[in-house]
Amino acid sequence: MRYDKRVTLYKTTGRQYNPETGKTEVAVDEGITLPAHVSAVSLDKTAAVFGSYDHKVATARLQRPYKDFADKAMIGDQKYNVLRHVPHKSESVFYLEGVSAWN
Repeated sequence: MRYDKRVTLYKTTGRQYNPETGKTEVAVDEGITLPAHVSAVSLDKTAAVFGSYDHKVATARLQRPYKDFADKAMIGDQKYNVLRHVPHKSESVFYLEGVSAWN
């Protein structure tokens, strides 16, 4: 398995007002960037596990177990919410839902 992509994992620290957009936005910490193997989940598995086809779900597999908490992620310019974190003995798997903006 090739760990050629980079995923940045974030924790939500709260919400804050952005005067430029006039909206309240999610505030996140600095994040940690890790190498990962990223792949899309098939439509059949998405429907079976998450209940509908309209989710854009990806899996990110890390080489080492990730012991901290993360509820937001970013791969390239695409933002994701963490649906599920499955820690295994030798690796961690994150199921990520693609979103246009964190809320």
